[in-house]
Order: sequence, then structure tokens, then C-alpha cells
Amino acid sequence: MWIWAAFAGVVRGYSGFGFAMLLALGLLATHPPAVAIPVTLLLDLICSVSLWQGAARHFHRRIGALLIVGMLLAIPLGSLLLSRIPSSWMALVVGLLCLVGGGLVLLQAPQAEAPNMTGRLALPAGFVAGLAMSLASAGGPPLMLYLLRSGLPAVRLRATAIVFFAVCSGWALLGLWWMGSFGSEHLQLAAVLLLPALAGNLAGQWLHRHWHGFPLRNGIGVLLVLMSGWILLTSLARLNA
Repeated sequence: MWIWAAFAGVVRGYSGFGFAMLLALGLLATHPPAVAIPVTLLLDLICSVSLWQGAARHFHRRIGALLIVGMLLAIPLGSLLLSRIPSSWMALVVGLLCLVGGGLVLLQAPQAEAPNMTGRLALPAGFVAGLAMSLASAGGPPLMLYLLRSGLPAVRLRATAIVFFAVCSGWALLGLWWMGSFGSEHLQLAAVLLLPALAGNLAGQWLHRHWHGFPLRNGIGVLLVLMSGWILLTSLARLNA
């Protein structure tokens, strides 16, 4: 699990997204969703700290603000559902969201940069991403699907995603804590995975600055489809056992 946390950190440091979903899928192999999702959100927030300063310079204020407002509206609903839905069914939800999201990421082509970006559909896109993030740490695909069609330059797209997920993870954790779904068990597991996740994140940032030859979007999409398919199969096997 240490290696997987480090790998998820590399992906996040390089692309600005993907950490939460990848780590959640890995943790679900050995932990129930009620443990895996809060731990993922906490590590996602901590590992993004080193990205905040650079992201703040390129964050698109209008689109980013609308995305965050939509997310803030969705998080309470997601936190409530996470505390109420049985873990066996939540694993299916996680797998299904990740499978659909990974497929859409692969199919969605980036749109050319647009000079006048109005932020149309940013509010509902933020709501969907926030709900998926709080329910299954799967906010990456819906957010990136919107951003890839927004016309934002790559540097602003990455920065907007970083700020969005930092706010989203923090707000979701507050909601889980308020619902009594976050405690010492989550902190202990997060402490075990923190150092490899941070190391991977720093390595990913270094790659982002020095190497741009890898089609990371396609790689993440393939990985999400394969892993989410595996999660769905194992979850269905447990339900039928």
C-alpha cells in the first residue's frame, strides 16, 4: 500500500488531479469505504499543500469560484449519504463512478483554448464533482471533463483543479467529522501512508517541471478503467457470497 500511495502522489504532483481516486481504489482492496474515503481525502489535502502557492498564481477566478460554490452545495449531501449507505454497496458506487469517469476521460478530447471563457455549466459541474468526491473520492473525472472543454490553457486548468480539490477535500472532511464519520482510526492509517504520498507528490512536481512527454490523461484513464472494473467484480462477488 505504501508503493500505491507513492504512485498516486506522483500522478497528483504531475497532473494536479488523480490522487484521491487512485488511492481510494487501492485502499478499497483492504479497507471499507467508510475508512478508505476519509483517509484519502485527508491525504489529498495534505499532499496538495506544496502545490498551493503555484496554483494560486494561475487559478481562474471566475470559473474556479463557480466550481467551488457548486461543490460546497454538494458536500453536505455526499457526507450524509456516505454515513448512511452500507459499505458493501458503497464499494459498488465507487467502482461504477470510477469506471464511467475513466472511460469518459479517455473519450474526451481537450478543447482548443478560448479567449472568452464565461464559466457556463461550471456551477453544475462543481456540484457533480463535489458529490462524487465526498461519496467516492471520484471528483476528478467530472471536474476534468468540464475543464478539458472550458478552453482554459493547460497551466490554468491544472491550477484550477488543484485549488478546487484542496477546498473540496477540506470541506468534505469537515462534513465527515461533523457527522461523526472521522476519527482516530482514519488518522492512524493516514499517518502510515503520509510519507510515501508526500514523496510521490514531490517526485511528480519535479516531473511536471522537467518532462512533458507522457500522455498522462490517457494513462490515468486506462488505469482507472482497469482498477474500477476489478473493484466492481470483487464487490459483486462479496455480495453474492
